[in-house]
Amino acid sequence: METEPAKVIHSATSLYARAKDILAQTSTYISRATFNVKRGTRAETIAEIARRRKLDEAQQRFLAELVTTKTGAAFFDEKVEGINRAAFHRSAFALNAFTQLGFVDLAAQMSFWFPQLKLGLVVANLVLSSIAHLEMRQNYTALLSGPNALPSKRRLGGLLSNPAYNRAVKKSSRPYAKNAWKEKSLYRPAYFMNALLIFLGSEFIIPPGKLIFPLGFILGKVSGLYSTLVMMFDLWRGIRAGEDARVAREREISVYRHLDI
Repeated sequence: METEPAKVIHSATSLYARAKDILAQTSTYISRATFNVKRGTRAETIAEIARRRKLDEAQQRFLAELVTTKTGAAFFDEKVEGINRAAFHRSAFALNAFTQLGFVDLAAQMSFWFPQLKLGLVVANLVLSSIAHLEMRQNYTALLSGPNALPSKRRLGGLLSNPAYNRAVKKSSRPYAKNAWKEKSLYRPAYFMNALLIFLGSEFIIPPGKLIFPLGFILGKVSGLYSTLVMMFDLWRGIRAGEDARVAREREISVYRHLDI
């Protein structure tokens, strides 16, 4: 017969296992919903990329050789991170487009009928989702192309500097500058704007008051909870977009440290 401390330990262990299973299932669901690359060991990550992108044996072998070097492994991790971030943006703005279509009616809240406003907000979110999708594909292409080797710093036995070296360094910084601009000037304001519009115009496309009780009551509560969760999600992503912009800017600056001045 179990003693009282043993029962407490067994109960705590069961709760921990159950919570761990719930977190694992939630992580799997988010991974499927955002179509991102599930991270694990580099071999597992390569297998996940190969499954999603249907890579041939030569491409898989190239990635396996790439991660064997320190520079290649850092490049691999950076591009996979970029793929997942862009995939998350793509799904987030698609979610906002759906929310703006079905759960936000800013014109009705302001007591005027302007359907073009709703359509414009939905299209704007879909455009942002498409931009994130293109960014994700660009990261995939860059990953399979591998890091570009820089030319030598000096020429003629080290007597003269090589202008092509600095040009190559500056060119390699452009993706970081572009990513920083997107995160700070495009994605971040869009998330905060979506959160504000959802806060101001949250209303289900069918007015709950016109439905038979208790359907109207239930629908009103569910739609309100959904809108609140999406608004909080947008605020969180807006803050994270600012942090991602800062990281991208730091990477851009670190590239310029390699200039031959």
